[in-house]
Amino acid sequence: MSGPSDESHVYVADLRRRRTREEKLAIVRETKDAPVNRVARRHGLSPGLVFRWRKQLAQEAGLALAEPAARFVPIALRAPEQPLRRTGSPGSIEIVLAGGRRVIVDKDFDRNALKRVIEALEAG
Repeated sequence: MSGPSDESHVYVADLRRRRTREEKLAIVRETKDAPVNRVARRHGLSPGLVFRWRKQLAQEAGLALAEPAARFVPIALRAPEQPLRRTGSPGSIEIVLAGGRRVIVDKDFDRNALKRVIEALEAG
């Protein structure tokens, strides 16, 4: 009998490899001495899967995983020695120099004059 057939067969192969618990533990132990990405590549695995195994099996594998870093750290700041105050007109610029000296210029300042003033203040 030649010609088209009414019977069609579809075969689907499972491409995933099943790993035993011992194999997983061995792979997780390798991450103790090498980066997870490198270990995963060596075994043809995704790094995410190795990280998941590592999280699940770390205690059995004898790995001490680092605690996640704190997201917020409480701090205390000293109050400024001099309270900040609004000086000058709108559009003015306040320049704080070394030693706490301040120069305030309006928006229409002469750049060359300002440069000479700052140089004089910084020099003396």
